[in-house]
Amino acid sequence: MPRSCWLSCALALVFGIAGPTQAATRAEALAAIERNARAAHSDAVLVVHDRETLLELKPAAGQESVHLMSATKSVVALAIALLLDEGKLASIDTPVSQIYPEWKQGRKSAITVRMLLDHTSGLQNVANAGEELEGAPDLVRLALAAELSDAPGTVFSYNNKATNLLPGIVERLAGEPLDAYVDARLFKPLGIAHYTWMKDEAGTPLGMAGLSLRAADLAAIGQLLLEGGVAPDGKRLLSEQSVALMTTESARAPDVGLLWWRVPAWERYQLKPRLQDLLVQRRVDDDVQRALQASAGRAFESRSALVAFLADQLGADWSQRYGSQISGRGLKLADLYDITRGPVVGFAANGYLGQYMMIIPEQRVVAVRLIHRRESHSAPQDDYPSFFTDVLQLARTLQ
Repeated sequence: MPRSCWLSCALALVFGIAGPTQAATRAEALAAIERNARAAHSDAVLVVHDRETLLELKPAAGQESVHLMSATKSVVALAIALLLDEGKLASIDTPVSQIYPEWKQGRKSAITVRMLLDHTSGLQNVANAGEELEGAPDLVRLALAAELSDAPGTVFSYNNKATNLLPGIVERLAGEPLDAYVDARLFKPLGIAHYTWMKDEAGTPLGMAGLSLRAADLAAIGQLLLEGGVAPDGKRLLSEQSVALMTTESARAPDVGLLWWRVPAWERYQLKPRLQDLLVQRRVDDDVQRALQASAGRAFESRSALVAFLADQLGADWSQRYGSQISGRGLKLADLYDITRGPVVGFAANGYLGQYMMIIPEQRVVAVRLIHRRESHSAPQDDYPSFFTDVLQLARTLQ
């Protein structure tokens, strides 16, 4: 089982959304993507504009399929969309207790399918998936048995454990395992034949991670969403309503849809004043407190710039330190920094190590970057945190 979803979240820190930058030509923007992708040791990059391939970097033979890590979650969300379209799920606001009666008593009776999809279930969760989830024999049962850390629907908290319940829901409502259900209704119609999906010992596909795809196949899923659910042969695979639902803003986090991320045109970050009291209250270690306080008085014009700064302050194991001391203590980036955002211009699936698929509807762009896990991986450089910035810059040249 993958050590994938570790931070999945230094989470959104992997997004490299920058403010408006100096205009570039299309050739210059594509050259920047290729240069930065190679510098980050990317295994596959594919950039498509209106179904025309603008840039493609291919992995070595036999290495085409790459583990999507937490980008798997976005594909799991599409299985829920299929259940809605087929009338097998009446609404994403259906209580999970209608599917798993063991939740009919107590506070978990208030948890809905939507809350599993937008990370507001309130289920107890350990930020490092390796500590609790990897190697667990039955991830659905583990999720069902979880205690509550927050009242359902009240707090956004990225939750690997909760997403592992979704494959169980799909199997109960569809009457077949998640991977078989998605294969028949999405993968085969899109011509996706080369994939694997990791399973727990109970035989259930993982929800938090586990799917491996080729870059072209992940891009085909992106193109399907760009076309409102219509495949290249004209067959409708998803309803327009379900596609729109996947990227509707969560009530608790503006950059989140239903296991899809909402990408703004730009973002800026400034450390919140009087933050130290909160950090002390949450017992954040002194070295992490010092790293955060070192950013006081600075305005970061992108998440990638903030990531680079924190990585420099915390050292080689920065992601583990950030994950255990910030995410692991129930804190979010928005608790630490005042964040201003531009309008939402795209949608994305993303995963650990820098697995990305980005859709920019207005310019009809689908872009994918994938990287195999290696012991030599150096974060944040090899995460290619500026990928979204680079793709947005390209999109501006296509207007």
